[in-house]
Amino acid sequence: MKTHPIKSPEDLTRVHKALKKKFQNKKLIFGDGHLGADIVFVSEMPGPDEQKEAKPLAGLSAKLFNQLLRSAGINKNKVYVTNVVKYFPDGKMPTPKEIKSHSFFLKEELKTIGPKVVVTLGNIALNGVGMRQPLDNVHGRSFNLGSYELLPTYHPGSALKDAQIKNILETDFKKLKDLLAKPKEIEETY
Repeated sequence: MKTHPIKSPEDLTRVHKALKKKFQNKKLIFGDGHLGADIVFVSEMPGPDEQKEAKPLAGLSAKLFNQLLRSAGINKNKVYVTNVVKYFPDGKMPTPKEIKSHSFFLKEELKTIGPKVVVTLGNIALNGVGMRQPLDNVHGRSFNLGSYELLPTYHPGSALKDAQIKNILETDFKKLKDLLAKPKEIEETY
């Protein structure tokens, strides 16, 4: 059951137009997926693969992401994927100021989609939704953020370099399915 009605695609188009106006000189990569999704995955920022494919998650990270969805029994066609930072930052990590400049647009995008659960993929994504906790301390735990539940976890790209993180991701994705099945009125707030 949705927490609020789905807005129209035009609402999302307005968010995209505002992003284009703010970041005129950047090649922006917008979110992709099901507009009425119960789950929105928020990644950090596009990398070279995402830039090449013009998708919010691409390459080996997307392949692992799709495997994680399948293992958790989640239909990839029923989710929405986006990034906090909407452009490839030329190999540098975005500053807190840059993340903050994108956070308003991310929040508007989330309001438009109206998910039940938001899953952040990595520290930058976690900061982008306004949570200032180290990911190591909060991954796999759910947090009530008003209109949605937040489930922080690692970025699939991190798991490509570390098998232990891949195991953590698998466990966190399994928790996601349980979180979706949980009735709204008895969810915990942390």
